Amino acid sequence: MLARRLAAVLLFAASLLAQGVHYELKIRDVAEHLAEVTADFPSRGQDHLDLFLPVWSPGFYVQQDYAANVTEFAASGDGKALAVEHPAKNRWRIATNGATTVRAIYTLRCTRGSVTDNQIAPAFAVFCGPATFVGEVGQGARPHAVHVTLPPDWGNIACGLPDDGAHTFTARNYDWLLDSPIVMGQLTTAAFDVLGARHEWVQFGEAGDFETAALLPKLDGIATEVCSTFGDVPFTRYVFLAGFRQANGGLEHLDSTLLSMNRRQRPDDARTLSFLAHEYTHAFNVKRLRPVELGPFDYEQPPSTPSLWIAEGLTTWFGDLAVARSGAIATEGWLAQVSGHIRGLQNAPGRKVQTLADASSSVWKGSMSGVGGDPRKTISYYVKGPAVGFVLEARLRVASSGVHGLDEVMRRAYARYSQERGFTPEQFEAIAAEVAGSDQRAFFDHALRSTDELDYGEALQWFGLEFAAVADDAPREQRWALRCRNDASEEQQAHLRSLLAPTPAPAKPVAPASSHK
Repeated sequence: MLARRLAAVLLFAASLLAQGVHYELKIRDVAEHLAEVTADFPSRGQDHLDLFLPVWSPGFYVQQDYAANVTEFAASGDGKALAVEHPAKNRWRIATNGATTVRAIYTLRCTRGSVTDNQIAPAFAVFCGPATFVGEVGQGARPHAVHVTLPPDWGNIACGLPDDGAHTFTARNYDWLLDSPIVMGQLTTAAFDVLGARHEWVQFGEAGDFETAALLPKLDGIATEVCSTFGDVPFTRYVFLAGFRQANGGLEHLDSTLLSMNRRQRPDDARTLSFLAHEYTHAFNVKRLRPVELGPFDYEQPPSTPSLWIAEGLTTWFGDLAVARSGAIATEGWLAQVSGHIRGLQNAPGRKVQTLADASSSVWKGSMSGVGGDPRKTISYYVKGPAVGFVLEARLRVASSGVHGLDEVMRRAYARYSQERGFTPEQFEAIAAEVAGSDQRAFFDHALRSTDELDYGEALQWFGLEFAAVADDAPREQRWALRCRNDASEEQQAHLRSLLAPTPAPAKPVAPASSHK
């Protein structure tokens, strides 16, 4: 059986080389944190090949120096060594000398525990595409495949890409390859079904007594709600790669997410659930429905867009909603989440200095992917974005007499712009106007392109809410706390119940794998 499987792998690799790129990934030395990559490129009659490593990872808006972790780089063709030049920090030029296939072999130092870097630990390893796989300049559209050789006793591997059963993963293009982190080692996997699509929770590292069994039903409900909100199940398989290690944050991918978890987190903690919901919602909002600037990617030129308030801020808004609508937290817990966003905005002096659109466009300078900027001069789209979502949600419901809200905006945008091109700010705002039945330019100018204060009055009135009164000298963490009004009318209470009610599941079947962009 093994011989037949290896023969199938070799046959596949041979056929792929005629049109695409094939990589071999293996760990050279666990103790020294070194990995080795072999990459075979068809030369197509060219006299040289220009290869590169990206300088950023989609979804993480900070420039990276992945090439600094390349410790060795050599090339060969037809069994002979080929000359390699290093014209730029992240580029290599290989003279083909007439070879039909050029092989690049390089070594990577893998020491960083993050969601964008590579890490080799005693019991697991994480490989992120942009930090791992060189690409040929201008040739990303062809097929790419990776065969992984595991160290002895490392019997498990997980990735969002299709696996042939012998640790060979295939991607139709370079984008999809880079968008699919690979985790290997001592992994624990649990699976559940969401509207016909297989979902896998793969955890690695030191999970301790983390209550995975208690988390999965909640995660199932959240994922079901997100799919229902967008009216689509765009994959047949989705993977949560949950790392219990010294790392921070999470990063979205087309069919997976790489998460930084902590053994002390609890499955009923609202912040943990909102974090997971946020990254899963990104499979729809950003990975499929995206601002036009965020794809096709130029991995050597970081993009700028004014729409990260949608890509990130509204992802937070819908992630929080999914946690509440699925029943994972009560209404009070959801109000606390929204209050936190509003409090973060109203306590930030930078809200009077920087517009939300500029916070997005200038993300590459002065912050760590949208967070950690100077609070005196900047505002985060992670903070103001969901606050705008709260205000816009009510505005659309008032304008449509409760028929539609932001869900309808996202569904229409998803239906129109989730394919190849993406949307412009004008197109997104036009859909909001369409749903509202009236021009919304003044609202978006106010909320996105000015530093004027947001007006929460309409939202409070529609949903029957108020900010709890506090003393003038009360700590800032007690301010801007939303609560239901004791005198809220039945109509207002119904508005809030409608917002937090589960969304009916989509009628359409699971989309085939070919629906990937």
